[in-house]
Amino acid sequence: MKFGYLLVIAKNKKIDYLRLAYALALSIKITQKPGYDKVALVTDDTESVKQLRSPWVFDRVIEWNEKQFWDGRSWMDELTPWKNTICLDSDMLFFRDYSHWVEYFLKSETELFVPSTVYTYRGNTVVDDYYRKAFVFNDLPNLYSMYTYFKSDSELSRSFFKLNRHIVSNQDEFKNLYLQKHKPKIIGTDESFALSSKILGIQDEITYQLDFPKIVHLKPMIQRWPWPADTVSDHVGFYFDLMGQLKIGNFQQQNIVHYNEKTFITEEIVSILENIIWKK
Repeated sequence: MKFGYLLVIAKNKKIDYLRLAYALALSIKITQKPGYDKVALVTDDTESVKQLRSPWVFDRVIEWNEKQFWDGRSWMDELTPWKNTICLDSDMLFFRDYSHWVEYFLKSETELFVPSTVYTYRGNTVVDDYYRKAFVFNDLPNLYSMYTYFKSDSELSRSFFKLNRHIVSNQDEFKNLYLQKHKPKIIGTDESFALSSKILGIQDEITYQLDFPKIVHLKPMIQRWPWPADTVSDHVGFYFDLMGQLKIGNFQQQNIVHYNEKTFITEEIVSILENIIWKK
């Protein structure tokens, strides 16, 4: 298959990641044109997928049980069934057609792309480094792994992900070598991607500035409010209508939204998305 999206989840006692991935897959099927709407799901619980009301929104379901690693996205290049892939965090939603973004990557023969810019719900570029102290103090490229495009047969991608797996498997070693000025409790996927690109010297090659993808990142302390915030929903309302559109406060969302608050996806929102797709 030429192109598809990839979602990687695992069972969790507190968070229903399958529900989040299901809502994302529904939103992709609703908004993307044919040929650009394929979704593969990697999970350690394939039986639960069968219990969904529309499991067909996942074109491929791949079982993977490497529980010793907290985030399977570091293996995305080995797990994807697609030749060209965009791997997404599961806590995201699509609100319009983005196939022209994919066409750009395919036509330009891009091998690997990780964005370095995200946006507030008002549409402003995020400039606050509240959650990025390890990046600032250790001079890491400001990468966001939530949206990662790659070609599976690319030597650049293979080298990048191989090093990334080595980093997440040997965290103490890389903290001591590269994160001495500000050590995170764990090296997350954003940090490991940044380290991989810096060590390989490819940050300019994989994170060049584009006008897309525009991803709204809903962590509370980067929204440029004049007061502290634990959650975005404590300060502004989320309004999800029967047409599958989202308004946050007074701002209609037109781009990909990374909502972060896992309780946002309720059964009501899932039902709205299901009803929309069933009527297509």
